Parts: sequence; C-alpha cells; structure tokens
Amino acid sequence: MSIKTVFILLSILLVTSCSTSKHSHGVKPHSQSLNGDWQFEIIPPTLIQLDNSQLDNSQLDNNQSVASGAVTAISVPNNWHNEGVDHAGKAIYHRQFTLPNVATSSSLTSSSMSLLAKRYWLDFTAVDYAAVVRLNNIDVGSHQGYFAPFSLDVSNAINGGDNQLEVLVDSPNEKLTQDWSLNKTLIKGVLNHHDTRPGGAWSDRGQERNSGGIWGDVALRTTGLVAIDNVKVKAEVLNVNLQKTAGQVAITLDSLYAGDVTLEFKLIRIQSNSSGDLALDDKKQVLESEIETYRLNTQVVTGKQVIHWQLPQVKRALWWPWDWGNPNLYQLSVQVSINGETSDVSKQNIGFRNVAFDEDEGVFYINDRAYFIRGTNYIASQWLGGVSEQDYADDIALMRQANINSIRVHAHVAGKAFYQQADKLGMIVWQDFPLQWGYSDSAEFRTEAVAQVKDMTDMLYNHASIAFWCGQNEPPWDATWMQYKYPSYTADKNLALTEAVYQQLLTVNDDRIVRKASYTAEHPWLGWYSGHYSDYSQKPKTAIVSEFGAQAMPSYSAVIDMLGEVPTWPLTNTVIKQLSYHNYQPRETLQIAKIDEGESLSQFVSNSQEYQRLITKSAIEQLRLNKGSGLAAIYQFMFNDSWNSITWSVLDVDRIAKPGFIAMQSAYQPLLAILERDRNNTNEPISITVINDSLLAYSDMKMLIKDNEDGDSWIMSGINIDANSSSIILNKQLLVGLPGAVTIILYDQQDNEVSRNDYLAQDR
Repeated sequence: MSIKTVFILLSILLVTSCSTSKHSHGVKPHSQSLNGDWQFEIIPPTLIQLDNSQLDNSQLDNNQSVASGAVTAISVPNNWHNEGVDHAGKAIYHRQFTLPNVATSSSLTSSSMSLLAKRYWLDFTAVDYAAVVRLNNIDVGSHQGYFAPFSLDVSNAINGGDNQLEVLVDSPNEKLTQDWSLNKTLIKGVLNHHDTRPGGAWSDRGQERNSGGIWGDVALRTTGLVAIDNVKVKAEVLNVNLQKTAGQVAITLDSLYAGDVTLEFKLIRIQSNSSGDLALDDKKQVLESEIETYRLNTQVVTGKQVIHWQLPQVKRALWWPWDWGNPNLYQLSVQVSINGETSDVSKQNIGFRNVAFDEDEGVFYINDRAYFIRGTNYIASQWLGGVSEQDYADDIALMRQANINSIRVHAHVAGKAFYQQADKLGMIVWQDFPLQWGYSDSAEFRTEAVAQVKDMTDMLYNHASIAFWCGQNEPPWDATWMQYKYPSYTADKNLALTEAVYQQLLTVNDDRIVRKASYTAEHPWLGWYSGHYSDYSQKPKTAIVSEFGAQAMPSYSAVIDMLGEVPTWPLTNTVIKQLSYHNYQPRETLQIAKIDEGESLSQFVSNSQEYQRLITKSAIEQLRLNKGSGLAAIYQFMFNDSWNSITWSVLDVDRIAKPGFIAMQSAYQPLLAILERDRNNTNEPISITVINDSLLAYSDMKMLIKDNEDGDSWIMSGINIDANSSSIILNKQLLVGLPGAVTIILYDQQDNEVSRNDYLAQDR
C-alpha cells in the first residue's frame, strides 16, 4: 500500500504552554520484553537451501523438519558467538510466551470495530543478518540487514494464552571464490571483512567467528488501531545568538481506522550538564516553564500515511559538544488518540544544533562557530550484542579523558545505545554506512544497499550527535592499491554503487554533512604503510584526515593469551602466522616502521608500543598546526581493540591503555603548546605555536620551557591567546643549550598550570 502524505496547516494548531491533559486509556499502549532464554537450533545446510542474498516468507515451509539439529538454550539479545556458538549460516530461535485473552483487530467485524481493539507488534531491534519470523506456525514477516530495527504486525497470528514464536536467522559467510572480498554481497562492513577481524582482511579465515544472531532486544508491543510507525524531527536553529529554534516533524502512522484523530505533542527539556548527567524521570528536574504542549486534530485513512507538523519557533537551549558547553536534549512525546482514547505513544530525544562543512576553506562549524575536530575511529566489538549501554558510556568517558570530541563509527552501525550515549555525552559523530572496500556491482545489490541506507538514516535520524553521513570506506575505484591485491580489479569497480548510496544519503535532506566516501587520500598512514611519520609536518592535501596511526601490541600477557604459551625467541614462522591471525602486520612493523624486535618478546612489545606513542604524538601535533589553514578534522585510527588482537588501537580489548593513549590524551589537549624543531639537530632554531580549541581567551599568560636533562629553564610572559585560535609564540628562534628532553608549561594569569607538553629526546 502506498504511503499517503497529509500536510497539516499551522492554522489548525492549538498551542498551550505549561498545561496538563488527562486521558482515558481504553487501549493503553504496552510493551512486553521477550528477552531472555530462547531455544536455539543450528540448521544443517543440507536441510534448508536458501539463497544468501534474500529471504522471504515462502522460504520456510510449515512442515519443514528442523529436528536433526541439537537444541540448546541461548540468551537473547546476543550474537551467537558470544554464547559459545561458532557457526555461520542458518539457525532457528524459538520460545513461548503467554498472553491473556484479548480482543484483537482481526477478531472484530467491521461493524464491531471499536476502541477496545488492540494491535500486536513484534519489535526486533537488530538481527544479524536476515530473519524470517513465524508466530504460531503463521509466517508474519521477514527482514534483511544486520543493524536495522523492524516491527511486524502479528495481530492476525497471536493467540490469547500460549504462543509459539520462531525466528529463522541466516548469517552466512561470503562464498570463497576468487577475489571474494572484492565482490561481497552482505552489507556488514567491518563485521565480515576488515583488518581488525579474526583472521584479518586478506586471509580466507577472515570471516571466522561469525557475528550472526538476534543481538538486539525483542518485545511484544500493543497499540490501538492507529499505530505510530516512526517519528522524524528535523530540529532547526534559526538564530544561534537568540537560541531561536523550530522543527519539522514527520509522523508516519499505520492505521486500521479511518476518521478523526488527535495528535498531542509534548516537548520537555531534559536537564543535563557537560558531564552527561540526565534527569529523565525526576519531575523535580523538569521545569514547568520548559514544558511545551501542542495539539492538532486531523483525519487519517487506512494504511500508512505521513503527517507533517511544524514545531513552533521558540527560544530553546542548544545542543553543544561536551568541550564547548552542555549537550542539551529535549524529549518529544507524540500521542495519537481516537475520541480521547490513547491509541499509541512515541517518545524521541532530540537536540537543537546546526552543523556545516566548508571543504574549500577546510572548516567544520557547529552552531555557526568554527570547530576543530579531534577524533578517533571506533569499533566497540566484533560482536555488538555483547556491548551494553554502560559499555558505550564507559568508552565515551575514556574518549573524553583523552580530549576526543568526535567519533567516527568506522564502516558499521553500532548498537542503538551508542547513539543515545553520544547524544547525552556531547560527542560529534561521523556515521559510516557499512560498506568496507569492495562489493558486488549487480543492480540487485545496489538496490539492497540503497534500501539499507534508508534503514540507517530512518533509525538514526533524530540523534543530535550525528553530524556526518558517509557512504563507503575506500571504495575500489578510489583505492587503486587494490590492483595489487585482486587480479580482477577494474578502475571503475563500485562507481555506480558509491553514487547510488550517496544519492540516497542526499535525499535524507536533514542538513547533515554528506560524504560520498572516506577517501584513500584522507588516510595518509605515514610511518606505517608508507613514508615516515615526520612527513606529517607537510600540509595535508585534504580538509579531513580520517585515518592515521600505527599498530602496537597489547600487553605481554595479552600476547601470550593469543598464542596459548610463551613462544621461543626469535619468533618462528608458525608463531608469526598465529599473531597475523590476530591482525599483526609483520611487513609494516619491520620494514616500514622499522621497529626493533629486541632480544625477547617483552622487548618487542615495549618497542612496538613506544613506536605507536611516538607516531601518535608527532602526527597529532603536526596535523593540529594546520588549524585555521585548511584542515577541519583529524581522526586517529583507532580507539580500542574490538577483540584480543594487535591493531592500531590505543586501548586493548579490555580497555587497558597503551602508551599511545597517554600520548593522544596529551596531544589532544584543547590548549597545547607545540614545539617544532629539527629532529636531528638540537642546535637549530625552534618554533612554538599555541593551539587553543577552547572558547576561553587567555591574557597575560606565562610559558615555561624546562630542560629535563640539566634543569635549566626559559620563561616568556605577557602572552595573549585568543579563544579558538592558533598563535605563533616563537618563530624559528635559537634557544642555546635546549636539550632533546623538554617540557613546555602554560600558566594562566593567576599562575595556574593550564597545559603541559612533555617531549622525550626521541620526540624531536
């Protein structure tokens, strides 16, 4: 059925402020969790032959036998790998639930249809990768795509009393044909092909430990005859200084009723602060003067339709990133009623802010102010079902400790709790669509990709934290290095796919920044895949640097856990192969970075970590010197290991910090004095530039340059630093006797230390 659009004129809008309404609740929308223990059964490939590219309701016959597999208990939500199941392919999840006798919409004749009729929906937050759902031996729907929520109307299949729910989940691996990873058909991004996965990117073992399963919440939801399918709010800032805001609201309704309905909107400011504390339910924290209520009467028809409504222009608190203010949020409640009886309610958190990006000038803006992005790339886990909301909150807290203000969700869609926490904790988010390197060029695959782009943007539309949409990471047509990896590579590979995804992102029209791709040119990787880390002193060719860094081993004990035993020294080819399965890159480590292996594994670990520390500090500082000169954003790669591995992360899988984390924390200080000097000659002139990313201006500052070898020091006073600026303090001046190891300390007007930057001798 086509979706009909109804435009609501503001003239029919009744605006009331600081008011309350009393409603009867003949239907009372309700949600019953179906999380918990389910029965799980692996389906042997010989029993059910399904096309991996698509599932539909016809693919599971009512009489299909699945009894040959062993039935075990499994927890939902979770990936089956986290539950100890190593499987790729098909499996059946099933459970029972009980429902009291009710009057469903399907049980009523047209003459007896009343407000007592209920509709029942099965809500799935996320299933990896495809699902066919059956309730009481009746097919009720299917879905494809690992990250998107979906809802199925099961009113015609549900029973009063006991109900049997079955979900056929299919999470296959790609077929291991020649150049399979250049022609992938599953839209899973880094979760089925990447150099941080088990087995790595360039091995036939790179798809092991499959991420399949029901990894999001499952619930049975009750509504009346008119259900709210989706609410999208395009929050608008009309004047930043006056905090004048408005919003365009689109409500998608799914109705079995034709006639008059009332939509009631309530907007409540959620009390928050820059530490991210929220008070959602504490009425003492909700100011009555900041409750807005609006009501409109309209008509609906049967089927799906979109109601457009304009949130009036009002002064409201703006959403700011954590380092510039409070990430103020509002909760918008939308209630649809028939003759005073509530049919459904939906609540969304929103924030009022605007973002923009001038690529020619190399400037990113938040709320009309130039804002330099100090970012990181993030993959919480290879198995997202095991990541809790608290885990996401803890990771973002660690990022804030490291002075990070933006997160690139690298080539995947995270769990919904991540975006809630990013909104709450004031993080700017760059959101990739899950296209990592190469994919099929078929028209069918492009169609599926475009459909899943819509799923992603529908799912994440209301999150204030998201500033960027990005279509594909290093598409083959852009990543010419792939010609050396794949015999079948062509220069136009995935051109049509990238463009189709980009055009779909543009249709969202939500005033976010849309990037066609994260381009290879934005990933310099100096000192790792090519060149030397000192080359970061050259001005970048792009306005965004979205990947840079170097691998570092985790702790010695973590490496031993990978191997299962203490290896002999030097490392044998067998051990190197084991470490490579855990993402170690020997060529880059030894031939390009030239890391000294030392005389033992523990020395090798230490040397590896020291090289990452050095490159992290050097790259960030040299890149930040381009603030205001054409560089808008930098994203270190990457924040944490997504499994027990050897990657570019500064935290291991248990979030234990490597020295690179401390280096990043220092180099990402909002206020930082950066030393430039000849790496090989301490008797050459030096330059010192103070980068200030904060909104604070400093007057009459003092700068201390301390000799960490002999104890000498140099002091400069009367320094003035503008807010959000780059200021050259010393320009190619000679400080006689300045050693290799120095510390630069900045003091404010009251002699409080406000920034410290330590340089070791090797940091020249």
